[in-house]
Amino acid sequence: CELACKDYKDLTPDVSFRRIYEYAGGDWQEDNGVWHQNVFAYYLSISCNHCEDPACTKVCPSGAMHKRDDGFVVVNEEVCIGCRYCHMACPYGAPQYNAAKGHMTKCDGCYDRVADGKKPICVESCPLRALDFGPIDELRKKHGELAAVAPLPRAHFTKPNIVIKPNANSRPTGDTTGYLANPKEV
Repeated sequence: CELACKDYKDLTPDVSFRRIYEYAGGDWQEDNGVWHQNVFAYYLSISCNHCEDPACTKVCPSGAMHKRDDGFVVVNEEVCIGCRYCHMACPYGAPQYNAAKGHMTKCDGCYDRVADGKKPICVESCPLRALDFGPIDELRKKHGELAAVAPLPRAHFTKPNIVIKPNANSRPTGDTTGYLANPKEV
């Protein structure tokens, strides 16, 4: 999904609209000569969540970052001044500065593909079908209401349009028993 997005959007190496978070933790304990472990790890594929209440649009001084009528949160690259306020405001780090272009860029949900009746390129390319796309009410009915697990922020801040089908090892948002195992990749 990450590489399909980079290829489809022709992104530079320093910009990734979709990122894979590895959250891991646990340790080994000895009990009377027997070792036990509680080690865990899981992965989250995250991009822009096209939030109901996007923080990025509220702080954009030029109006470049905006929510379309179809629900996609996008940046008008012609209007963006590259101040990076949107990146600082977004709890998911979705808006990213593209130094080559001199302004902000972000996942646009592949709205052009969606308008043609296709799924976003990340969803279409996922060989394990871990990603899905559709009206959020249908996705919540199909997969549940969970919208945040560690290391993501609490969902009530921006009301992200995301549904997470949790891994058996998933930890709640705010968990301190684990850590982001791949910080340089995200």
